Amino acid sequence: MRHAGRPLTPGAFAFGLRLVAWDGTALDIPDTPANAAEFGFTGKGGVNQSGHPQVRLMALTECGTHALVDAAFDAVAKFSEHKLARRLLASLRPDTLLLADRNFAGYELWGLARATGAHLAWRIKQNLVFVPLQVLSDGSYLSIMRTPAENVRHGQARAAGRTLQQPPRGHLVRIIEYTVTIRPQAGLPRTETFRLVTSLLDPKLAPARQLATAYHQRCEIENGFAELKNRLRGAGFILRSRAPELICQEIYALLTVYQALCALQTRAAEHGGTDPDRISFTITVQLARLAVAAQAAADATVLDSARHEVITELLAALLPTRRHRQCQRIKKPSKNTFEVRKRDQPRTPSNVHYTLRVTKHPT
Repeated sequence: MRHAGRPLTPGAFAFGLRLVAWDGTALDIPDTPANAAEFGFTGKGGVNQSGHPQVRLMALTECGTHALVDAAFDAVAKFSEHKLARRLLASLRPDTLLLADRNFAGYELWGLARATGAHLAWRIKQNLVFVPLQVLSDGSYLSIMRTPAENVRHGQARAAGRTLQQPPRGHLVRIIEYTVTIRPQAGLPRTETFRLVTSLLDPKLAPARQLATAYHQRCEIENGFAELKNRLRGAGFILRSRAPELICQEIYALLTVYQALCALQTRAAEHGGTDPDRISFTITVQLARLAVAAQAAADATVLDSARHEVITELLAALLPTRRHRQCQRIKKPSKNTFEVRKRDQPRTPSNVHYTLRVTKHPT
């Protein structure tokens, strides 16, 4: 898809590279035999199984605009995020910096992504071992992302207390380690440790602090999923199609509309000389719905005029500059006194016969 962000778009570029991120999410679909057989469920059954069949959606998005660069989706029971990510590799370009969370760091996928020419900055888990080869001026260090066979060989040597003299085979990478301390208005401060692996090896071109700051733009894809699933589709709303081929059509339609709204937001931000983050997605959806209903039979000139009117209204309702915020990973469950219905539990007939008798009060 065509990129929406431009070099002057706030948050769209870093180190001369376009910031993009990929991640996955799941979409609930109607529980019909055809959908269940085609797409499956998350979880292993019982209380851990999802209530509805689901489609796994993997997206590659621009961090500065939330616009889609590419997307792939398939059965949640058969395709992991790693498998779907391979379908997006063709959309990576040498002028991009791909950001990713801890789930994606691995020798094979890293090599495939780097082969496209794109640069990478991915978070890695704390238990992954990277031996420093050279400590750089900013405190980061060069290391090797080892092949799976090399990981086994070095792990066995470590367990036996031996040191291997031959350097490991794998990808040359740079490791950046840092901490982020959050001091809320209420409550105690907390500190989280981050580790990044990147293909940007020169600390002069990409200093560790600036790269760590740029990495946190990855969260913009989470905001994009919230817009797609909650604000455009509606919170708790499931797709309506009862056949797999219609589910695919519905998802393509949903992504198409979302992309058009992101493009509208970006153009509005450019027109007003502001950050796309300050254009309300909720108001964009509301205004677009009203405009489409009012201009159903309009020609190109009238549609262009309507677009300018929408942009003017969007700029009149700018959001405040984004603050530093945190979101607790907790959920307040709704009170429910009903039993949870199991998927294989048959429904009782809904058609009944009512008999009403008035009780006579004794005289």
